[in-house]
Amino acid sequence: MTAQEYLKTLTNKSAWVFTKQDASFEEAVKAAKLFADICYDPNINVEQYFANHHQEYGIRTDRHRVLVIAQLYGLITKTPFYTRGNHYNKERPTEIFDLIKDEQVGSELYNKIKTEQILKLKIHSIIDTAHNNEDYSVLPVVFIYLVLKKLQTKYKINEVSKGHFWTYIATCNSYSDVDKAAEFIANNGPVSQYVDAYEGNSRILTIIRNNISLFTVTASAISINPDFDNYFFKKFIKQHEMDELHNQLLRDIDYSYMLYNNQHFNIDLVDVPVVEAADDVEEKVVQPVYDEETDEREYLEKVDAIKEDNVNEDIALKAYDVQPIAVEGKKGHGRRPKTNPILGKIAIKRAYYCCEFNHDHETFMSNRTHKQYMEAHHLIPVANQEAVWNKYHKNIDCVENLVSLCPNCHKAFHYGTKEVKARMIETLFNAISHKYRAIGLNIPLEEIKKIYGVVD
Repeated sequence: MTAQEYLKTLTNKSAWVFTKQDASFEEAVKAAKLFADICYDPNINVEQYFANHHQEYGIRTDRHRVLVIAQLYGLITKTPFYTRGNHYNKERPTEIFDLIKDEQVGSELYNKIKTEQILKLKIHSIIDTAHNNEDYSVLPVVFIYLVLKKLQTKYKINEVSKGHFWTYIATCNSYSDVDKAAEFIANNGPVSQYVDAYEGNSRILTIIRNNISLFTVTASAISINPDFDNYFFKKFIKQHEMDELHNQLLRDIDYSYMLYNNQHFNIDLVDVPVVEAADDVEEKVVQPVYDEETDEREYLEKVDAIKEDNVNEDIALKAYDVQPIAVEGKKGHGRRPKTNPILGKIAIKRAYYCCEFNHDHETFMSNRTHKQYMEAHHLIPVANQEAVWNKYHKNIDCVENLVSLCPNCHKAFHYGTKEVKARMIETLFNAISHKYRAIGLNIPLEEIKKIYGVVD
């Protein structure tokens, strides 16, 4: 495709769209503090309370719409994504808000959390109720950097005009478009007739300029800020697989976990980084090798760490309808999809922190939840995700396929005899098969037993 041909595919709605209202991160934190103080009282009208009390929190406007910006930044849950109107009585402050609520603006932790949340903003934005970029799935800050870096290293171009930015960068919908965007810009492709409309409909450069210093944004151009270039490249780009980040944007429930919970990016793009001697040494990043036991242990730890008060269960609706994305596993294990800890937490919560195989089973009290420690288990193992999807078109990383088990019963699924496993499978299948039927997953008991290898 040539640049001229690409322009013909664009409409006046093709560019990344964010809300036009004030998108100040600091104002969003203040709004989230107000919300956190009242959200658990069902008798309070959130909108009216906001109008009456906003000044007490130092919020500039009496319009409760600023809460939407707090949702955009992952400080308050937004359920479901992409819908007009809000049901604030169902929403909850997130783990990210809990981490930042008592921090001084500009502190080290504050800047790192703020940076992480700006990096995690995605297109299609969760508050874009007009569905302008419905098929887009990129982290715009990361995507912009990758294109500018490609131009810098391959074409020796250090600055991109606003016209080229809006035409060839802010209209892309996938990381696979990085090379194409850089090539069109390097060859000085024509500027779209819709540039003014794009700039008028998007707040993305305003959000970037007002919150982080990774880029230098002027009235006419954008470039990578040299003070942050090597720091960001080494501390973030080299540490993360773009495909892995991209996979987390495709399913709302997966993105919600990414947005609402600390992913430990551990970088500060607000203050100029202090360059240490070790930073000048080229590091070879070793990507973690998939190990089934380690993967499950990390999953269970994440499930236990999620606080009930940070979860709106509605986010799990129809998680079974979105095609799973498999990730490469270690040789011999094949491909395996990622599992979402939020779903595990919801399953355990709905089981009232009891073992669903036997409600009389007791276990220890979790230090994190102060309730009986339980583990989430996929009755149809997620290792078979791809095969189940191909046959039934259902994603089995869903609440309907998860059960709450005490640690002893969970271990039995992995290390018990065939007889033990068969008995447990049958008991749990009988308990939750109505959930399978409700979502159209008409898998028979015998097929699940074959998956576990307990029948021929």
